[in-house]
Amino acid sequence: MNRVSQRVCLSLAALALLASPAVAAPPAIAPFPGAVPDRRLAQAGTVETVLNFETESMAVRIYRSGSGLFMNLYNKATDAVEVRGAPAQLVPSTRDQTVYTNTQGEAQRYARINVQGETELEIVAADGTVVLQEPGFNIVVGVASGSSDFRGNNFAPGTPALVLSAESARLRSSPRLGSTILGTARRRAVVDVVDRVGNPDDSFIWYQVVYQGTTGWVRGDLLQPT
Repeated sequence: MNRVSQRVCLSLAALALLASPAVAAPPAIAPFPGAVPDRRLAQAGTVETVLNFETESMAVRIYRSGSGLFMNLYNKATDAVEVRGAPAQLVPSTRDQTVYTNTQGEAQRYARINVQGETELEIVAADGTVVLQEPGFNIVVGVASGSSDFRGNNFAPGTPALVLSAESARLRSSPRLGSTILGTARRRAVVDVVDRVGNPDDSFIWYQVVYQGTTGWVRGDLLQPT
């Protein structure tokens, strides 16, 4: 396998791992009916992505579960989730940016997005040494309920939705066109919606859904709440 193929596989693995977060010490949750056990963890209630992006060596996800913010951090080189479901905080910033931070072990982690939509991940050791500082790409951001600048039907996760596609809707590994197709949901099928993000690259809302044991992302114009 060449380097390009390896990076594509690692990126897909990163997004799959980060797509289904777990909060700290969650209660036992039965898997979705028909689900095949894998490396992902079951969703606990309604979970909404706040910010998700990749860097050269990492993939980071900030998400909301209930009233709390949490962070997942995946290392592409080691193929391991370094931080999973760790509490995160929104910190004050003097610049035109939003900053989420998490402290776990001996390191402080910062996930940033500025008003131009540029992202950055920084990891700082306890002694103040910058361990990692990398710009981000493949960015998706949270979508608020109600009116939105993103295209597609906008409704809150945690509710069933009807597939509107002319034939079937493709369930993708990440919220963007061109990502791996994991399965399909037939027209007029009802799917469970567990997450919602907006992709600045294509301007669409995307929904993470579960259908017949498969979890994947569907574009917002192909779904409507039941």
